[in-house]
Formats: sequence, C-alpha cells, structure tokens
Amino acid sequence: MTVRRRSHALRAVAVGLVALLGGATAEAQRYEVEIQKEVFQRIPLAIAGFAPLPDKNPGADLATVARSVVVADLDFTGLFDVIDPTFLPVDVRNLKPGDQATVLPMLNLFKVQGLLVGTLERRGTELALEAHVYDVERGTAIVARRYLGDVTAVRQVAHRLADEIVFRYTGERGVAQTRVAYVAARDGARELYVMDYDGHNPILLTGNRSINLSPRFSPDARLLAYTSYRDGNPDLFLLNFQTGSRTKLSALPGLNISPAWSPDGEWVALSLSKDGGTNIYLMRKDGSGHRALTNGSGISVSPTFSPNGRQIAFTSDRGGSPQIYAIDLEGTNLRRLTFQGDYNSSPRWSPRGDKVAFVSNMTGRFQITLMNPDGSGLQTLTSEGSNEDPAWSRDGRHLMFTSTRTGQREIFVMRADGSASRQLTRTGGNFAPDWSP
Repeated sequence: MTVRRRSHALRAVAVGLVALLGGATAEAQRYEVEIQKEVFQRIPLAIAGFAPLPDKNPGADLATVARSVVVADLDFTGLFDVIDPTFLPVDVRNLKPGDQATVLPMLNLFKVQGLLVGTLERRGTELALEAHVYDVERGTAIVARRYLGDVTAVRQVAHRLADEIVFRYTGERGVAQTRVAYVAARDGARELYVMDYDGHNPILLTGNRSINLSPRFSPDARLLAYTSYRDGNPDLFLLNFQTGSRTKLSALPGLNISPAWSPDGEWVALSLSKDGGTNIYLMRKDGSGHRALTNGSGISVSPTFSPNGRQIAFTSDRGGSPQIYAIDLEGTNLRRLTFQGDYNSSPRWSPRGDKVAFVSNMTGRFQITLMNPDGSGLQTLTSEGSNEDPAWSRDGRHLMFTSTRTGQREIFVMRADGSASRQLTRTGGNFAPDWSP
C-alpha cells in the first residue's frame, strides 16, 4: 500500500429452506491510498488520547474508553499505523490542543504524518470530546471538531471521530458508525439482532419466537427487509428503524425470501414461488409492481445488485447444481459466472463494483471466494472451518461472514484480501450478517 498525497478539499436461505421444507476546512489535506502488489505502507498516526479537563468533572475512564475505540477503529481500516506514544521522542499522552507547536517538529523527524490530540469533558450525564488532528509536516489541522453525546454513548462518539479522520485522509466514509444485522439461533427460534460493526451493543430486533432470515439494510440504512415465518408463511417484512413499525412487504402464497435492495433504494429484488418454481422478481419498495426477472421450474435465490443497478447476480440450480448467474435488469443477457465445483452460492457484489464475493465448495468445505464480475479471477479467502454468508463493508475494504472455525457458527470479519480475520460474536448460533451502508 502506498500513500499518494492529494491536495484539496443461497446459503443462508438454503439453511432455512432445508430446516423447514446474513470540522476541518475544505482545503484540508487528504490522502489517496492505493493497493499495490507487494507494497504496503500505512499512514503513521500518533494518538495522544483525550486529556480529561480537571476542573469540570473529569471523565478519565471515559477518556480511556474513547481513545481505545478510536485506536481500534483506525487500526481496523488497515490504512493507519497507529503509533504507541511510548515509542515517540516526546510524551504526547496528555497533550491538549495548543501544545502542538513545540511537538510537531520533533514528530516530523520521526516520519510521523499525523497527530491526534484532544480533551474530554464530562457534564453530568453528557460528555464533550474535542479533537484536533494535525498534519505533522505542514502544521495544519486536518480535523478540528467538538463531539457531544451521552456518557453511555462514548463508543458512538469515538466512532464518529474515527470516521471523520478516515474521511479527511481518504475522501471516503469510514465504517465505524455502521451496524450489522444478523440471525441468532436462540431456544429453537431464529431471531434478528443488530450490533455495532465491531460486535458491541447487540440489540434484539424481532423477539417473535419464530424463524426470521435474510436481513437486508436499505441503502440509507433506515429500513430492514427480512423474511419471517411469524404468521406461518415465509413472508417478507420491512422494519423501519426510526418508527419501529413493521409492515408486510410481500405475502404471496409460497416463498417470499432473500431480499436485495437496488442501489437507489426504490426497488427490492426477491425470490417468489407463487407460480411453482422459485424465481427472482423485482418489486417497488412499497410492495407493488412485481415483475419476473427469471423463469423456470428450478430454484433461483440470493439476488445481489451491481453498484450501478443495471445487473443482478443470483444463485440458481437450473444447470443441475447451485451456480451463480447474472442477468441484466431488463431480464436479458442471462449468463453463468461459475463453473468450478458443484456448489457456488450467496453472491454479494462489492460496492466498488470490481468483485463478487460468494460461497464455494470446491474443496469439500464451504469457503468465501472472490471473482471478477465476469467470473474470472477466482480467489479463495478462507480455509479454516466452514465459511458462508459474505457481506461487504460499504467501502468495499472488508467482508463479514459466518464461520464454524470455533466449533459453532459465529460472525467474523476480514479484509477483502482475506487477511486480518477477527471474531465478532461469541455466544454461538450467530450467522447471516448484513452490513449497513
């Protein structure tokens, strides 16, 4: 990875089916990070932490939590080399905004590119985190912001800062404030939960003691489409996170499963079995205007839109075994993408448009695999255990997935090249993640 400066501003569904039948200025300097073969150089960033203000009900514990969250968030990106302050020639652990003038020249000698300093003030049940990120070489502020929040939301406040830092350096939105919806097997039921991207703060969404599958965030993350057997039939529901309301989006006879949102949020692709075979349909987000994209007596499930909204990849057994196909949104230009192995399913198109992640069984176990949108360039990312349910981060740099490598199904995350895998859930029976935009 090199840094180039730039100035100016079928598997998750199949499980269910088998059982019953995933403030800086505009001129702030940014950095464009390019992945190059055999080259990997992160942005060296020193984090002083957040000095609690001594005269205003100091929040030393909160400051420690905030720093640890920011460090973890930035390290997760793979773009930053977060430097241990004890390795620096000057003690930066308790620096405050205004102290940078004497410190930056020394850090510049040690090739440190950025310095984060800040304060954290607690006022009863509220906190205020003030943060400054300096370009060490230029001595200018890249980030200068004050973040407010409840003391119980210190992690969320720190996530906001981390995303701001990522944006100021790369011009892309970070993922620290994103959430993950997933399925958890609990006492014979399959309930939907949502958690922070790092596995913290799990919250129950359904609680209907039924089987709930295939959660999918809308592009604005305000809605969640999912399939539920709550009323006996596998119907498609829509959860509104703002109002808490739940509405039936599709309740046709038979299967209403595996939803996928169009990039503009106006359409939902899903699989219906109302006419005998299980085929991919398009409908408007209000549930109207069903239109078939595929036809036949076989099973076609797990649609995923290309980022430009013009194509859909999906899983179908029309050739005798589950394989991945693609079709244009008009229902034309159907083509098969996978040919190796007798089981390939659960495609998910990268937000960058250059890759499709899917589940393959070429070696006797399910593994997360990448391919180009035309089916070429196969790359297996996992090897330990059985691995399914890939889901992309909104920046296309990471993949979340389900793995049995610990002996039971848990949710993991890794970089898009298969490195830096880490476990997010630890209670067992967690699977089918979907990562919010």
